[in-house]
Amino acid sequence: MYSFRDVHKRYGLRTVALRRINLDIETRDFFVLYGPAGAGKSTMLNVIAGITKPTSGDILRDGKSIVGLPPEQRDAAMAFENYALYSHLSVGENLGFPLRAKGMGKSDAEDRVKKIAATLEIDHLLDRRPGFLSGGQRQRVALGRAIIRPADIYLLDEPIGHLDAKLRHRMRAELKALAEELNATVVFTTTSSREALALADRMAVINEGRLEQVGTPRALYDSPANAFVASFVGDPPMSFLKVEAVADGDRARLVGHGGRTLGRAAAEMAGATGLSAGLRADAIRFVDRGEAEAVPARVRVIEHLGYSNIAVVDVGEDQLSVSLAADSPVRPGEELGLKIDADALHLFKDDVAVASGGR
Repeated sequence: MYSFRDVHKRYGLRTVALRRINLDIETRDFFVLYGPAGAGKSTMLNVIAGITKPTSGDILRDGKSIVGLPPEQRDAAMAFENYALYSHLSVGENLGFPLRAKGMGKSDAEDRVKKIAATLEIDHLLDRRPGFLSGGQRQRVALGRAIIRPADIYLLDEPIGHLDAKLRHRMRAELKALAEELNATVVFTTTSSREALALADRMAVINEGRLEQVGTPRALYDSPANAFVASFVGDPPMSFLKVEAVADGDRARLVGHGGRTLGRAAAEMAGATGLSAGLRADAIRFVDRGEAEAVPARVRVIEHLGYSNIAVVDVGEDQLSVSLAADSPVRPGEELGLKIDADALHLFKDDVAVASGGR
């Protein structure tokens, strides 16, 4: 297990890359660091690998500090976002370099190179040099060089970010299968919600060097800790409506645009300020505008996804995403009503989650 203990990383006087990170990465986890560009994901990988030292705090491996260990003694294999290939070596030589450095026999090394190259669909490029490859091909070579040798931990920094959509989809499945075959710990960074949810055993959402939430993909999707996580996990992300909590017996009634009741909350929420209701696209459906408690809305655009559609609708000053069947007759410009599943509503106060499921 790898553990961050109060890890802080500062560059100069003003730039803070990591802010007191406390995190455990379990052995043989496929662990995803997910967040926007510049959030600190690559810095976390560099700290584990020993390329960067934390300004303060500690990194533990199975309970023992590794901060003082040089990179070559950490048994970590890393795929860099900027490829870092040897330009004077062929693809085959780049892939085989880590194996030769470990003293693997020539025949075994060649077999391993061919297997990894076939998996990454670069077996026809083994004799080429990196300068004659596309960006996506170079990225696959860099990924192959990282995963080709046995290691205690594999650190993959957006390793499929530059691939086309078709190959990226296939490589997600291949990476998950490779991780199980390697039987090692994998830490993978991405800015793609779909990629994070598809690959992770557990994941952490990072923002501006802060650890926002850690858990399984399902836990982060179903129970986001704050509005940032809610708006970042999921495709489409969670939408938000401003609401007021009005006292109503032993519960508070959540009132949204047009005075419609959206759901209920604990009595102590009555009169609270800074409230918003978070809604997933599949928690909302269109109804007749005149139906009781229907929230009035106007359809702005329809996003066609092939297997389904997403309608983006205006509700007062807010916008919501609504899931639709692919053959739905709803069109842009229509004024309709929205019916909200109160049991799927998430309540936030000052962007911090306070309740979900209408509770």
